[in-house]
Amino acid sequence: MTTSGSYDFTGYQVLVIGGTRGEGHTIASSFAACGASVTVTGTMMLRSLYDSDLSAFDYESVNLARQESIDHLVGTINHIDVLVLAASCNLPYGLPPGEQAFVAEATRSGLLGPTFLTTRLRLKLGQSPALGGGCVVNTGAVTSWLQLATTPEAAQRELVESTARAGDNWAGLGVRVNSVLHAQRSVLPRQYAPDSPPSGGSRVAGGTLVRTAQTRVGDAVADATLFLASSAAARITGQTLRIS
Repeated sequence: MTTSGSYDFTGYQVLVIGGTRGEGHTIASSFAACGASVTVTGTMMLRSLYDSDLSAFDYESVNLARQESIDHLVGTINHIDVLVLAASCNLPYGLPPGEQAFVAEATRSGLLGPTFLTTRLRLKLGQSPALGGGCVVNTGAVTSWLQLATTPEAAQRELVESTARAGDNWAGLGVRVNSVLHAQRSVLPRQYAPDSPPSGGSRVAGGTLVRTAQTRVGDAVADATLFLASSAAARITGQTLRIS
């Protein structure tokens, strides 16, 4: 289990993209256990289609490869304090190479995927009254979107660099941007067949923090995410916290 008892997120509105399974679900559960109101997203239309227990959360369906789906999600959100990006890139089975190339280029250009969603939500995040302002936490799942057009190693470097840039650029908006990465076997973005289930002061900006975790990786990522969203990290932005 995570050390969620160390934090109090009562009154926070948290959105976990990809919070129906795996690390995303662990992160969402940890925020809920700390008193936050949590919304999770998945690609299925109904929460009842998931094996995971989602009863503690609100649920929204979103496809990060479709602008209209992202726009719909943004339209449902009135207030947000924390955005966690934990959704891997799972493209439809049999997607033509030309369309996959389009998605890859649009993602890298910030017109689709996690970056587009974050940009669409930045003004709402900037209205958060939380100490340190609104908070964005990228997880390693974001690199799977970048891997559409580059190697796993280059994708990690790109995420670290983009996190540092966003931390600098968004500080004036009252939004902090950080990332959590852990060492793992690289897996390219997957395509699933229809009958196969998808598995107010100065801030520290730009750089990499290192943390050694002794707990399970999923719990360690959740702990790091809660820390970065907490008042204890109100002066931290543009950082990548590495779990090893």
